[in-house]
Amino acid sequence: MHPQVRNLSRFVAVLLGIASFGSLKAQLTTSNALTPAQLVQQVLLGPGIIASNITYSGYANAIGWFHNGNTGSPGLGIDSGIVMTNGTILANDPTYGSGYGPQGPNNSTGAGVDNGAPGDPYLDVVCGATTHNACILEFDFIAQADSVKFNYVFGTDEYMEYVSGGFADAFAFVLSGVTTVLPATNIALIPNTTTPVTALNVNANVNPAYYVDNENPPGTCAQYDGFTVVLTAKYPILCGEKYHIKLACADALDGIVDGGVFLQAGSFTTGQVNLSTQISYGSNNDSTLYEGCGQACIILARQGNTSLADTVSLTVTGTATNGVDYIPQIPPQVIFLPGQDSIVLCLQAVQDLITEGLETLTLTSNVSGPCVQSLNSLTVYISDFLPIVVNAGPDTAICNASPITFNAFVSGGVEPYNYLWSTGATTQSITVSPTVTTNYVVTVTDPCGSPAGTDTVTVYLPSSNPLATTTTPDMILCSGDPLWMGVTATGGSLPYTYTWGTIIGTDTVANSHNNMNTLVPTANGSFVILTRDGCNAFRTDTINITIHDCNVIPPNVFTPNGDGTNDNLVFFGLENFPGTSLTVYNRWGAKVYESADYHNDWNGSGVVDGTYYYILLESDGTAMTGYLTIIK
Repeated sequence: MHPQVRNLSRFVAVLLGIASFGSLKAQLTTSNALTPAQLVQQVLLGPGIIASNITYSGYANAIGWFHNGNTGSPGLGIDSGIVMTNGTILANDPTYGSGYGPQGPNNSTGAGVDNGAPGDPYLDVVCGATTHNACILEFDFIAQADSVKFNYVFGTDEYMEYVSGGFADAFAFVLSGVTTVLPATNIALIPNTTTPVTALNVNANVNPAYYVDNENPPGTCAQYDGFTVVLTAKYPILCGEKYHIKLACADALDGIVDGGVFLQAGSFTTGQVNLSTQISYGSNNDSTLYEGCGQACIILARQGNTSLADTVSLTVTGTATNGVDYIPQIPPQVIFLPGQDSIVLCLQAVQDLITEGLETLTLTSNVSGPCVQSLNSLTVYISDFLPIVVNAGPDTAICNASPITFNAFVSGGVEPYNYLWSTGATTQSITVSPTVTTNYVVTVTDPCGSPAGTDTVTVYLPSSNPLATTTTPDMILCSGDPLWMGVTATGGSLPYTYTWGTIIGTDTVANSHNNMNTLVPTANGSFVILTRDGCNAFRTDTINITIHDCNVIPPNVFTPNGDGTNDNLVFFGLENFPGTSLTVYNRWGAKVYESADYHNDWNGSGVVDGTYYYILLESDGTAMTGYLTIIK
């Protein structure tokens, strides 16, 4: 980085910090830290201008850099640039003290300082009076175009009371030829006239359309009682020839009340080709094109001499593929015909139904013609087609007769969205006060004709009965068995919400906000369910779970002697397997007992003491066999 550029970057960064503070007061911020050459090369000049032989005459602190010119009311209309005065640009001048710069607020009807600099003969002629305190910035330049222009604002504290007495600060932008013939010509003219811009020619009474009153009421941006709107000094020239310009301002008749000129940064420039875009789908967006929706028209606008032909080379970069992701394909060059000042290229993004994320199309124009030289670029973003998704919020209840407002939040599609509620409202939000439980439906469409998105919200009216709940009873389960448990709510007001928690044990439910849950418990436990209705009434219930080892344990002997002990053939745990069949055989294989649904109720009747063989077919399909002894 060139040392001057680096130093300017530091200077601007510091000054922007100061400006942030200054903006709280809605004032200009000024600095004399840049030399006149730096002010021209690094602040004033735009593309297409080569400057040399830069000189300055006048009081050292009468010229400098300003920022934040758009703050306050009314604003200058220029954010930053060069400020030239016939007094001082500093709010606190080391020679003259404080209160004499152009900074606002406007708290004086005649602020100014006589800085002792001489006047200027050319300005004497412009204002028809002797001038004082001239501030003059001059330089030679070569333009790569057929015209030159820059933006400026002129202001003075002589508005309006001193102007009516014939006092008028003067300024002029004097253009003359160096390598070509051009007599000294003032290009600071009232638009579409040959009349110079002065305080006598532009004020509240004369050409008021170009005048800004900063006194009634007093403005906060600048000290001057009035100033012009943003004006443009421009003049036709020969491209490639050298010219000289003199930028000057001075006091007229006396050196007391000050005025100044603000020159916009980067505005001293030539003709060029500018790029801009317009998206046709109906919103204010000018940079994002959606697949299958509308078109992006890229406008190449030529400034300068349009009587000649110019060829513009176009370079296409970015992540989008030219002629594939958008059509038609952008050509490598376009040609401005004589008299043509703009060319429009309109593109459509292809809806390929492929998720690609945000793609970019960067177009760079490179112009090298006899009177236009410029390099400009713009970027158009191409977005995937996204369906319209609408969320109008959760269902709710009216508990205290207060109105309820719903907002439809939309994603996807293309803005601006169109809203239609079932009430007939066409706004993004609605406020309702139903007297019965009511569904509200919102339908959202977009300018691209995307499939509509809808959502429904319900407003519930409370029941006359209080909230009540019924839960699954406490349960005893076999190890490994699934558990189904839940709660049923009635009364109160919909919608109901549920929150499950574990009181005892380590098992947790999978869906902690459902009214029903299933799991396979691993140990004994207790679960709590908090049920809350739409009006915030709630009930708490608990379900206890006990886990047993439910395997069937067969006996090896039983004594059916009528003494009340061990009189029946009992398989422990059989109650967990209803529908289990039992068959008993003697030692010779003869069947002595059979039951298709055994209930531990055989007392050995019809058989004698001895050893018997049994087959127990459990209801889960498990077969158990063995021997048992009967002793009566």
